Amino acid sequence: MNRGNLILGLAAGYHYGDVRPFLASLDRAAYSGDLVFFVSETTRDLERIRAHGTRLRPMERRPGLEAVPCNGLRYFLYLDYLTSCAEQYERILIADVRDVVFQRDPFDYPWPDGICCTLEDRSATVGSCPFNARWVREHLGREALDAIADRPVSCSGTTVADHASMTAYLKRMTELLLPPSTGECMAGYDQGVHNHLIHTGALDRLTLFDNAGPILTLAQTRGEPPVNEMGEVLNEAGRPAHMIHQYDRKPSLFKMIRKRYA
Repeated sequence: MNRGNLILGLAAGYHYGDVRPFLASLDRAAYSGDLVFFVSETTRDLERIRAHGTRLRPMERRPGLEAVPCNGLRYFLYLDYLTSCAEQYERILIADVRDVVFQRDPFDYPWPDGICCTLEDRSATVGSCPFNARWVREHLGREALDAIADRPVSCSGTTVADHASMTAYLKRMTELLLPPSTGECMAGYDQGVHNHLIHTGALDRLTLFDNAGPILTLAQTRGEPPVNEMGEVLNEAGRPAHMIHQYDRKPSLFKMIRKRYA
């Protein structure tokens, strides 16, 4: 049986102010599906987070995952959660929660079946971005980096899929995240694994969306994004984006969003 839609996020060590824009904008978008946050012992203001209808789950480490950074650990948590569900969700979004806001219900979009991933601005490639290049090279090896160095960066912070495709994606991610890489600046190495899967044909039924699509990813873009007369942030096609990611990289936009959801 189909359970509708689900959003999964990790709020390890955050307080309510960190995630309020995410939660309040989701409320404003009239989202009615399930929302699950995994939280750590250092996550604060749990009752205020729960008041938005958020289901909270403890961030527990299974044996063998003690050294996996939080960014990587979330894929194991999400996989365990989905495989424990007695019913299937129609669509699932896994998302960063500190720097994402919603302007529309994220599922009010005709997402195709399979896994839907997002590309950052095409000015940045895996090889030209020092962070992404390091994550791939140090975790998967120099040959792995050479194979995808000229490909655009896919952001691992917003991914949508049907239940079966998301489970398959998470299985592939978790297989390649072990053994973990824990060296300097490697906390985000999960994105290196994500890009390896995206750009080597390892994922079935893959659709890539860029900044003209429903998710606007801002870190690599130049300047502030355009805003219409209603205060909605526009994507590269001139339409309001359903989701805005990495808004904290743009000072004016950050100020506007924090004021709106203060």
